[in-house]
Amino acid sequence: MATVSISEAARLAGISRPTIYKLINSGELNFTSVVKAGKTVKVIDTSELMRVFGTITNFSAAADFTVNPEQDVTQFNSHDLQDLQHKIELLKKENEGLKEAVASRDDHISSLRQAMLLLEHKQDQQRPLPPPVRWWQFWK
Repeated sequence: MATVSISEAARLAGISRPTIYKLINSGELNFTSVVKAGKTVKVIDTSELMRVFGTITNFSAAADFTVNPEQDVTQFNSHDLQDLQHKIELLKKENEGLKEAVASRDDHISSLRQAMLLLEHKQDQQRPLPPPVRWWQFWK
């Protein structure tokens, strides 16, 4: 349901704001903290007001909203909608192409790493052996 401010909740319930705060502090009335314009504001769900106070008598003024079905509705096959759908398809294809390019690049990097490991392994095996030491040169 809808949430209302502390002042609006007091008006709907027909009580004062300090009474609302007393009910919140005692735990009888639950609230939700919401950040609006950089400040934390306490709001109360209208269903919570109905739970605590029963039916809300002053709610009729707030519930007189009517929906106008003749508002500006986007036509299903409008040119703008088709243009946006076409752009979405192009972006999806571009995204798939980029994913394939990244996958091929990763494969190439992996093959280069394997080649480096093979080259490093061959270098270790090709070290020249030191010349043999003669038995009479044991003091060196």
